[in-house]
Amino acid sequence: MDSSAATPQSTASGTTPALGTPVPAAAVPSATITNNATAPATTAEPLPMEDVVSTNAVTAEAIARQNQTVVEEFQYLLEKSQQLFAALRELPPTGAKQWQPYFQKTFEIFSKLWKFQQQHRFVLENSYGLKRWEVGEIASKIGQLYYHYYLRTSETNYLQESYVFYDAIRERRYFHDISEMKNSALMIKKLRYYARFTVVCLLLNNREIITTLKEELAALVKEYIDIYRPPDSAEWQLVLQEVSGFINAEKKLQPTNSSGNYLPLTRRLQTSKVISAALDKDGPTSTKLKLQEAILVGNAHNQIKFSELTIDMYRILQSLERETSLIKGTPDGVAKEAVTSAVAAAVSGANATDSGANPTIKEESVEETISNQRRTTEKSPKRSNPHKYLLYRPTLSQLMVYLATAFKEVSGDSAMLIYLSADGSKRSSPDTSGAKGYHGGILTNSRKVLEGSDAEQQSISHCLHPGDLIPFTRKPMFLIVDSSNSTAFADMPRVFNHPFMSLLSPTEYPDSIPDTSQIGKLFTLFLHAPLLAFSFICGIAQISPDTWEQCTGLITQAEGKIAELMAAAPLEKPLRRFLQDEFLRQFMIRFALCHTILNAHIAFVEPKHLPTSYPPLPVSVLESPEVLSKIRSLAVLANASCFSFEEPVRTDTPVE
Repeated sequence: MDSSAATPQSTASGTTPALGTPVPAAAVPSATITNNATAPATTAEPLPMEDVVSTNAVTAEAIARQNQTVVEEFQYLLEKSQQLFAALRELPPTGAKQWQPYFQKTFEIFSKLWKFQQQHRFVLENSYGLKRWEVGEIASKIGQLYYHYYLRTSETNYLQESYVFYDAIRERRYFHDISEMKNSALMIKKLRYYARFTVVCLLLNNREIITTLKEELAALVKEYIDIYRPPDSAEWQLVLQEVSGFINAEKKLQPTNSSGNYLPLTRRLQTSKVISAALDKDGPTSTKLKLQEAILVGNAHNQIKFSELTIDMYRILQSLERETSLIKGTPDGVAKEAVTSAVAAAVSGANATDSGANPTIKEESVEETISNQRRTTEKSPKRSNPHKYLLYRPTLSQLMVYLATAFKEVSGDSAMLIYLSADGSKRSSPDTSGAKGYHGGILTNSRKVLEGSDAEQQSISHCLHPGDLIPFTRKPMFLIVDSSNSTAFADMPRVFNHPFMSLLSPTEYPDSIPDTSQIGKLFTLFLHAPLLAFSFICGIAQISPDTWEQCTGLITQAEGKIAELMAAAPLEKPLRRFLQDEFLRQFMIRFALCHTILNAHIAFVEPKHLPTSYPPLPVSVLESPEVLSKIRSLAVLANASCFSFEEPVRTDTPVE
């Protein structure tokens, strides 16, 4: 399910009363109204008592009718919104943009519903019995729509919109009274809200609130189990375990300062003008290749996951998004984009109180909001991220469907990225068919295993072989494989002569390096955040903020030097085209950085310990003395003694 570019409609007036403020549905007409200030004063004769009673009765009846009309209109909007929201689940997860009109229609009805309940809150509370949790449920569904639209488009501004709604629900305690109602169905609504909010915060790397949410969710789950003894108690316990697993995985990998606080880390793409200038030498008239579609597959055995998102998928997902602008006051240097939606800005407004203050929505129609967002997107093409399909433990048939769909959507000057984080699958007996590209690969999921079936046959049938990908190389393809059998994809035939490149992980790691497969594979970590991977293989658990900042600078310098070397290297033209896209360029640069760092580490001594690429990158890039100099400076600065440099290299950073 996805949400739409449309945003819920704003109120027609900037003076909409706050939530909970008694606002009559209509002003009671006065018996006499004088509009002429200069008219002579006259003494009105008192109305007979029976006329007064009759007038009041008529007025009360008119108000009752109007209130009933308000209630009926609200019920219609509520029912319509629920129907449209439920219908979105039936939309196929694949496809270009056929789903957009459906989400736009859903957003429009939710915007009308949101505006209507604001304007008529007093009537709805007294004549309909509107509860605060019902208002919270409306806001929660809008947050869901924004989140799923982010999944459809990969644009993080919609993820921000979702966060704003979810955060407002918690801050205004819309679901606070649910526990007192002793209703298990309402309690499940609250638990699901917390789970969804946690996913959004994980994707935004807002660690401070994630810890708080985990504690609150744990208390709610305990209350839910203790009171209702529900049959799904094990499922909610599993949710808590998965959240804790994600948080602990990050703790094991990211160094802290002396106070135990996380150090700032950039997880999304930051555009480097220096690197762009070094590599964009084909001229402004050349057609540049652009990454358009990405398929991220997570099928690593026992790897930590949350909400069908493994930690490897989580890291690569963020690496395929541009860094957003920082909002002051966010913890850990978390990057957040300024929210432009009128509704989201309203819900995040100030003056919210526990008694139920409702924000006003600044005057902007749905159509205006949609138009503004479209204009912003059209004017900022560099802001767009590649579209991603997230596949958690897919079957082979599911994976092939998504590959075919993504292939169909890739335009002539675009590329498709396939990222595979999965266990390896090798043939136990030699292949006598002579078919090239079908000697093993990576495992996919098998929903059903036939009783008495041959295990070898099952493994072969449910394995994604390199030969399975050959039909999709009719368009530019960039392949990343993090698996114990990654080298199976090392020599894929280039039948159609389109740009193709594969980055392949080491097949084994030294015994002295702790196994990271459960908390995220090491090769993927290098592609996502090289400094984190460097710290892990060096056993760095604590470091000063100043030193960390200098280490970050050295990594940036090393990446810049690799970019310069790639620009000067005699790369074949199809391979050079991948450097034109910033996301693919970053992966290639970090692959080279990973190779250089591991090659200099004293534990990574065998070829199987090092990553490989096809076609191979030049030795001038992988064994550059200039890059090695940066790595040595980094090792000296971080006090890491696990490296061996063949010859003295001048350090760029003085040792203190």
